[in-house]
Amino acid sequence: MQIKTFPVFDTPRLKLDQLTKLDRQAIFDVFSDPKVVEHYDVELFKHINEADKLVDYFDSRFSTDSGIRWAIREQETGEYIGSCGFTHWNKYDHSAVIGYEISQNNWGKGFASEAVAKIIDYIFSSDFHFYVHRIEALALPSNIPSGSLLKKLGFKLEGTLRGKCYWNDDFHDMDMYGLLREDRPLK
Repeated sequence: MQIKTFPVFDTPRLKLDQLTKLDRQAIFDVFSDPKVVEHYDVELFKHINEADKLVDYFDSRFSTDSGIRWAIREQETGEYIGSCGFTHWNKYDHSAVIGYEISQNNWGKGFASEAVAKIIDYIFSSDFHFYVHRIEALALPSNIPSGSLLKKLGFKLEGTLRGKCYWNDDFHDMDMYGLLREDRPLK
């Protein structure tokens, strides 16, 4: 079974919905910011069409039932401020990998925590189309705010994977965080 309709969520301050090509400029602005991309496994965006390709990539993940990515928007204004989602999942080992980014001018406001908590609740709920037991997250050891966010949401630091990722012509160590279903309080 697969998700048929893209799920949309509201939180007290945010709306989480599907990324579209209408978001291309805002996506480009986020991914062309060196401070945002510094801790992210992508190259700095140089052309607006890279934002279109990213939307296409996330659309393909959803249509093939291999992942999902939400736009994070401010509830009051509808302004795109970032995205979050599960870059891929595995129905056989009941796991998913989570990722997120927020525009630099929205750092420190709790938006990422609010959005990520909502999608964790969803994937661990009976509304999700298969049973997920474990969520994984990778973060650069130097990305202290991301590690803090994950720990705040119940993730455990499980270790550092040496030379795990490659971007910007270099290999990077990545901290591996894990969250098991039983680590979350029942909702």
